[in-house]
Amino acid sequence: MDKRIIPAVVFLALVIGLVWAPWLTQQYAERRVVDEFRAAWQDVVDGCGFQCEGCGVKTLQRELTGYAATIEYACGLLPSDSSTFHETRLVHVSVFGTVHGLPRP
Repeated sequence: MDKRIIPAVVFLALVIGLVWAPWLTQQYAERRVVDEFRAAWQDVVDGCGFQCEGCGVKTLQRELTGYAATIEYACGLLPSDSSTFHETRLVHVSVFGTVHGLPRP
């Protein structure tokens, strides 16, 4: 076998393993989103949270580079717990478990 092919095969195997990311399960991705969101807002008075009717991770879809999650949350004092006062956002969980696109204080 040609010595130039071996590094290319190893590199390709690493890329496929990284993209496939068997360690990144749907449950883990959902837990990462919730944990990161709560950590960002835990010390903020009248901040944002999932303590509202129907709030939390709404959808979670596997993508080439991790998971895309749609979250629903509410911020501040609400006149009523109605979905009209809730906000939604699309966030991304990378194959490394990092969460990107969350609302921050």
